[in-house]
Amino acid sequence: MVAVGLVLAMIGLAACAKPPQAAIDQAKAALDAAGQAEAATYAGAAWDKAQQSMNAAMAEVEAQAQKFALFRSYKKTNELLATAQADAAAAQAAAIEGKAAARAAVEQAIAGLEASFAQADAALAALDTCRKRPKGFKADLDIMKGNVDGLRGQLANVQSTAAAEQYLQAKTMAEQLAAQVATVVTDLENARTKLGC
Repeated sequence: MVAVGLVLAMIGLAACAKPPQAAIDQAKAALDAAGQAEAATYAGAAWDKAQQSMNAAMAEVEAQAQKFALFRSYKKTNELLATAQADAAAAQAAAIEGKAAARAAVEQAIAGLEASFAQADAALAALDTCRKRPKGFKADLDIMKGNVDGLRGQLANVQSTAAAEQYLQAKTMAEQLAAQVATVVTDLENARTKLGC
């Protein structure tokens, strides 16, 4: 009777000696989902935490696998896998939120650029109708129009980058372009003031 009990206990221990593959698969799937949501780009800290949690869980799986089957315990592994899965889900949610915020920021930046170009166009139109026309004025005006048109071409690049859902890159491009357009608008307004247009 004691021998049967001992055999059953050993079978029970051996059954517990297998890694929790379902929990591993769920944690990996959650991490993959976070990766698909571009967590590395839009939620870097949360993504790093999720990866570290998964690495800790897998290290514990490996540590238990190195032990003799009767001494393996996957209780801590299950806890680490649950943490990894929760961290991956949090990273996915943060990535979705971060991407939406980046998209909104780019849309706002593009709207600001369009307003700046409208301001530049109005200043150019005012200069074009200015009664004072000093020597070389037409050539200078053509250069300024060319500068505005060149910058407007860059706006199309910002818009296409945003359309490709590369929001962080589009935002950087928009910020750089906004600084250039602001300089041109200032120059145009200064020219108008100087000429009294």
